[in-house]
Amino acid sequence: MKSLTIFLLLVGGLIMLYAYSKQTTTNINETKSILVASTPGGIVLKSMLGIPIKDSIDFIRWNLTIQEDRLFVLNLHYGLSQPNTLGFQKDGERLNLQGTYTITSSKKKTLNGVIYTLKSDAVPAPIRFIQVNNNVFHLLDDNDQLMIGNGGWSYTLNRKDVIADETSVLPALTPADAFLNDTALQRVYDGRTPCAAIAKTYHLPVGNDCFKLKWRLILHRDPKTLKPTTYTINRIKHSVEKTEAKWAIQKGYGNNPDAVVIQLNPDKPDESLSFLVGDENVLFFLDNKKQLFTGNPDFSYTLNKVK
Repeated sequence: MKSLTIFLLLVGGLIMLYAYSKQTTTNINETKSILVASTPGGIVLKSMLGIPIKDSIDFIRWNLTIQEDRLFVLNLHYGLSQPNTLGFQKDGERLNLQGTYTITSSKKKTLNGVIYTLKSDAVPAPIRFIQVNNNVFHLLDDNDQLMIGNGGWSYTLNRKDVIADETSVLPALTPADAFLNDTALQRVYDGRTPCAAIAKTYHLPVGNDCFKLKWRLILHRDPKTLKPTTYTINRIKHSVEKTEAKWAIQKGYGNNPDAVVIQLNPDKPDESLSFLVGDENVLFFLDNKKQLFTGNPDFSYTLNKVK
């Protein structure tokens, strides 16, 4: 009887451990991983990378290899964009870094999640980013806040070889209060995303040559109650396609009661675009199964608040 009891306890513990593992994200150092992105070349990032502030940079292209032995290799390509291309004028500049990284859990009340810190003797400051899910990561500024991109590029990194997982739990990266209790009657968000995946998911009328979409989302609130009222979203390929309807906030989704999701057109769930609220400044596109899209080397599925 004693042996049977011990056996049952062991089995129960293994079942609980398996259930817990299914609700957590996978650290990217468990296998060699490559993250890619094109980000703005803002002042904060220039300071981290030791790039002179006076240098004019439109965007920085990232290729980051995370190795199992806590070493990383980061290849950066940056400069002024060449009009009507995805490249740089005069082929831009390059910066190749190697170093070590650590993985920690945030202990701040204003940030929740797994944080990666890259350190290299070749740059003056560490590079830090937070894991949003197994495939999507977002750079942090020197105050450990999500970095705010612009209408052209976001500070989101994307796994090159996407891990298929339709069971991952949407995170709550920051406390929801700042967004839920926002007193602004209007907020504007801009961004550019890849075209094919989101067009296929939401049956958007685009041609086979579509490789990017430009977005502007405007959220309105009631002046008395501050509750969501209407939104306007502009989707631009060659011409502007404009949609106006109602929007709503959903706090709590799946197994995370703190995750905050924006729903556009909530009364038509089959047509409703949704966003995960990273914080009041950064929104991440969700697919029709409420999972995060993963971007590519050129664009991410992220919108950034217009200052």
